[in-house]
Amino acid sequence: MITFLLAGYTSFGQDAKALIEKGDKFYAKADYRQALENYSLAQAKLPGDATIQLKIGQTYLSAGQEAQALPYLEDAYRKNPKVDPDIDYYLAVALQSNSHFARAMDHYKKFKEKNKKLSTIASHKIQECHLGDSLMRHPLLCSIKILEFPVNSPFQDYGPLVNEQENLLIFTSARDSLQKDKKFNTLFEDILSTRLAGETWDVPQKLSDKINDQFHDAATYLTPDGKTIFLYYEKGNGDIYQSNFDGEKWSTPKSMGKEINTFSWETSGCLSPDGNKFYFTSDRSGGYGGLDIYVSEKLRTGEWGKAKNLGPKINSKGNEDAPFMHQDGTLYFGSDGHLGLGDFDIFKSEMVNGQWTKPANLGYPINTPKFENYFYLSKDKKRGYFSAMRPEGVGNSDICFVQFHDPPPPPKQEEIIAAAPIAVDTTKEAEIIGDEFVDAMVSFQKDLGLATQLSGKVLDAESAQPLKAQIILVDNKTNKVIERVYSNSSTGEFKIIIPHGGNYGINTSVNGYLFNSLNFEVPAFTDYQEIETGIFMQKAEVGSKVVMKNIFFDVGKSEIKTESIGELESILNLMENSPLIKLQINGHTDNSGDDATNKALSLKRAQSVVAFLLQRGVASDRLRAVGYGEERPIVSNDDETGGREVNRRTEIEVFETSPKGD
Repeated sequence: MITFLLAGYTSFGQDAKALIEKGDKFYAKADYRQALENYSLAQAKLPGDATIQLKIGQTYLSAGQEAQALPYLEDAYRKNPKVDPDIDYYLAVALQSNSHFARAMDHYKKFKEKNKKLSTIASHKIQECHLGDSLMRHPLLCSIKILEFPVNSPFQDYGPLVNEQENLLIFTSARDSLQKDKKFNTLFEDILSTRLAGETWDVPQKLSDKINDQFHDAATYLTPDGKTIFLYYEKGNGDIYQSNFDGEKWSTPKSMGKEINTFSWETSGCLSPDGNKFYFTSDRSGGYGGLDIYVSEKLRTGEWGKAKNLGPKINSKGNEDAPFMHQDGTLYFGSDGHLGLGDFDIFKSEMVNGQWTKPANLGYPINTPKFENYFYLSKDKKRGYFSAMRPEGVGNSDICFVQFHDPPPPPKQEEIIAAAPIAVDTTKEAEIIGDEFVDAMVSFQKDLGLATQLSGKVLDAESAQPLKAQIILVDNKTNKVIERVYSNSSTGEFKIIIPHGGNYGINTSVNGYLFNSLNFEVPAFTDYQEIETGIFMQKAEVGSKVVMKNIFFDVGKSEIKTESIGELESILNLMENSPLIKLQINGHTDNSGDDATNKALSLKRAQSVVAFLLQRGVASDRLRAVGYGEERPIVSNDDETGGREVNRRTEIEVFETSPKGD
C-alpha cells in the first residue's frame, strides 16, 4: 500500500514537472496565458507547492496583473521564504502595486541586504513607497472616470488628444484584430477619432486612410484648433510626422525633418503655445537616460532648427515621454525615472527666470503605483485626460477623464468666530532660541529609566533625502519647551527623550518646509522603551498640507484648549518665517452624529484657530478657514482608536506662496 502511494506521488510529481517545464517555455516567449494554464495544471497535481505558487505569481506580475499575483507570491513566501533568491523583490513589487507601502518597504530592505549590487534599485523603490504613502494620504481634490466602451476597448488605448472645444477626441488604439504584428504577436496600433454627442462619445472611427498605415502609428499632439496633428510612424527606427486638416480631409503626413527625426527612436512631441518651439522625445546618443525630452526652434525658413536637450533637471536616468505644453507654458510629461509611486507617473515643470523648475509629481489619484502617461489639460485647467492602467479598467491601458474640483470658498471675514482670549506663556519664546538643550528633570528621569527614547530620521517627503531639522519637545500641559535637538545634516538621524507621565508634542521644523507634528501620551509607570520613527517633511508649496497632532478641543466644542498653545505657536512661527505663504485651516470630524452638525463644528474649530492667529498679528488675507466635517476621512471610521480618532483632525494647507500678481 505504501509503495503504491509513493509510486502515485512520484507520478504526480513527474507530471507536474513536465507541466512546469512547458509553462517555462511559454513564459520565456511572454505567452503568459499559456504559461498560466500549464502552471495551474501543475498546481492541481501538487497543490500548495511553493515553487509553483511563485511561478504563477511571477507570471501574473509580468502580465501586469499585480492584484492577482500578490496572493500567490505571499503564499510562496509563507511556505518557503528561500524559494527564490529574489522572492523579496517580487513580493515587494506586488505589494507596492497594491498600495501596501509599509510591507513593500520591509521586503525591499530585505532584498537590499541580500543584493548589494542592486541596492540602488532597491533604495529607489523604497523612496517610491515613502512618496506613495505620503501622496495617497493627501489626495488631490478631483474625480476620475475611466471612459466606457466603445472609447476604451479590451485592448490598449492611450494618448488622448482633445481640441479646445473638447468635443473632439483623437487617440491611439490596438483593437483591429485584422491588423496583427506577427513579429511580436501583438495588434498594430491605429489612430481613432470620436466626437462628443451630448454627454457621450460616438463610436470611434479610424482618423483617415492617409494617416493610418499598415504598421504601428500613434497620435502625439493636436493643436487647440484641431487642424494640425503630430504622429508617430514606424518608419526608420520610429519618427514624428505632421498632418494638416483642411476642413474636409487630412493631408498626407510629412516628416518633421532631419533635426528632429534621426536614426534613433523619436516617439512623441508637442508645440509650444506660440507654435515656434517643438518639444519631443528621443533616445539619441548624448542624453541622460533612455528617452529624453528635446526642443527645436522654428527657423525663418519654416524648418526646425538644431535640437537641444532640456537638461538633467527635466531628463532623468530613466525615460521621459509624451510632453504636453499647456497654454500657460507649463510642461507636463510622463517619466519612470523621476521619483513617483511606481512605473510611469505624470509630472509638471514651469519655466521660471529662464530655468525649468524641478519636476513635481501630479499626485494621487492621477498617479498610482501603476502606469500613467499621456496627459492633456484643458485651457481653464478644470479638466484633463490621460492614459492609465487600472485594475477596474476596461482593458490593458485605458483613457481616463479627470475633473478638478475647486476648494470650498473661504468664509467671509465677518463670519469668523473669535475664540476666547488665551493666556500665552511669553517666556517660551526666549527658551527656544539657542543650541541643543535638555531640561535637567528630563535627564534625571532618563537616568532613572522613567523616560522613553524616540529616534529616527528626518527626510524630505518627496525625495527621502535627509534633512537637518530642529526638533523640540513641548509639555502640552505647561506649554514649556523641555528639550530641543537637531537632526544630523548628512543622515537625518536624531534622538530625543520623552519623560513619562504627561502629554507631549514634538514639533520638527526646516526652513522652506511645513513643520511636522507628533503627539505622545506617556503613562507615568511605563517601562523604558526605545521607539523608532521616520519624520517626513512636506515642502511649503501650494497644496501641501499637514495634520496638527497637538490642537485639542473638548467633545462637541469649538473652543481651543490651552494644551494647544505650543502647536499654535508653531503655526505662528511658520508664518513669521515664511512671510509669502498663506494658510487654509481645515477642520475635520469623524462620521458620528449628524452630517450638517459635523460640518458646522469643523468650520467653527478651524475658525477658532484662525482667530488665535489673527489675535497674534497675522494679516487676515493670509488665512482662511474651511470645515469639511466627515467628508474626507483618511482611514476607516469602523473603530475608535486608529479610526474615528484619526479622522477628527485639524490641518494646515498652503493655498498661496506669493502675493497675487507676482
